[in-house]
Amino acid sequence: MKNPEMRLRKMDSSVLIAKEEPFSCEVLSKLLESEGFDVVGRANELDELIQKIHTKKPKCVIVEANLIGKETSHLLKQIAEASSRPKMVLFFNASNSRELSKALDANFNGYLYSEDKLEELYKCLLYIQTQTKYYSDGFKDLMKKMGVNEVDSETHRKLKSLTKRERQILYLVTEGLTGYEIADSLSISYRTLANHKQNLIQKLGIESNRHLLKFGLQIKSYLNTL
Repeated sequence: MKNPEMRLRKMDSSVLIAKEEPFSCEVLSKLLESEGFDVVGRANELDELIQKIHTKKPKCVIVEANLIGKETSHLLKQIAEASSRPKMVLFFNASNSRELSKALDANFNGYLYSEDKLEELYKCLLYIQTQTKYYSDGFKDLMKKMGVNEVDSETHRKLKSLTKRERQILYLVTEGLTGYEIADSLSISYRTLANHKQNLIQKLGIESNRHLLKFGLQIKSYLNTL
């Protein structure tokens, strides 16, 4: 990594590292510094991380999933309130679909898997400076193993805007049910179903009912995690 331009980009990206184990956190910090990244702080607990996001104002935060635990919503709220909102990179180290769903719902800028090589982290930190989303190869392999397709941030936003009933209908469409079968299974009238479908078309930005099935099949596995 001798490219001067690349090194300049590294120096432009101040980094805060948050990992539960102090030794691991310090080692990663030293490795990033040796590669030219500006490490402005370390944290081993969530409260410490939140405090340093506000005081250190890093451009990027690398955080371990275990450190966040069940406090993702609290962390996201604090990030949104920060005067300088950092880009977030998650180190994911679980292997179940529920935790994966929670991680994707957080809509972080970068996703790395615990078995990734260090080079993936370097690539991620540089990539998210100019791009919206980075999934490491290891994380993408995990998504495939869990039956979750990669979706872009805009599709993710659209899906999150759907109501529970709209998601149910979209899923049943992908199961091949007719309109009357869907209405019967949900105990609603066919007219109510038609209204829901029209809302789906508008929210998803697709042309007509005929495109609902195609769209639904493309994101079906991801739909199951919402």
